[in-house]
Amino acid sequence: KRRVGIHLSFDAPDERDGVESGNDDGEGNMGEESAYLTGRKKKLFELRLKMNEARKANQSAMVAEKKKTEAPPAESQNLQCGKGPKLSDDKIERMVKELKDRDEKHQSFSRRRKFHEEKDMDSINDRNEHFNKKIERAFGKYSLEIKNNLERATALPD
Repeated sequence: KRRVGIHLSFDAPDERDGVESGNDDGEGNMGEESAYLTGRKKKLFELRLKMNEARKANQSAMVAEKKKTEAPPAESQNLQCGKGPKLSDDKIERMVKELKDRDEKHQSFSRRRKFHEEKDMDSINDRNEHFNKKIERAFGKYSLEIKNNLERATALPD
């Protein structure tokens, strides 16, 4: 058997065997030529067509994106630095009411700590008070006699 092959240039899909179809995306005589193409060449031909379509879509998307970046939106042109649109009074009142409600809710959730007046003050701030509690738990039974002597002033030398 003798095979007859058709030479196709896949780098330039429009120029097949020296004949120009005049179509720039390579879809010219797809029906006629697909019968003569082998399976692999047919897949390559279809891939080239898809690549050309994707390239055109990408170029049009790039042009649209460039137009967006060059021309800012219309609403941003009338804004000035530090000046915004005038807000209505009902919107301001609604915002103030929301802030007050939020503050009331916060105050209702916060819990006041108990203050013991009969307890001796031996700390300068909350962190120091916490530290003193830990020291008292660890060494309180050993330092009780020293504390009592200091209170009675019997521990001081003459």
